[in-house]
Amino acid sequence: MQLKEYLMQTAEQIHALEAKKKQAIASGNKQEYLDAVHEKAAILSKLYDNAKKQDISGSNKDILAALQNFSASAKQALAVNSPWFMSELLYPEDYQENEPNNLDRLIAKL
Repeated sequence: MQLKEYLMQTAEQIHALEAKKKQAIASGNKQEYLDAVHEKAAILSKLYDNAKKQDISGSNKDILAALQNFSASAKQALAVNSPWFMSELLYPEDYQENEPNNLDRLIAKL
């Protein structure tokens, strides 16, 4: 599989989990919220290792450094078991609703 295809599939999973998280917040379902953010972090924690297994062209190798940072942050969020940290993964400090997250922005560069 091409790296871009893999990242696009992963981004779709993340978007689905973000939608699930928002729905859980709206309905006040704390466990559903925790499940969604934990699953997001788990997926992102494996992102770098899984990306390395994909077909990576020379121009995409620089992308791996960013993916490694995403995975490291996710692993840290899981280690400290912080739902807030897990929830904020991929979002810059100045993020505005409906803007692309950092993974979406990375994919756009491919």
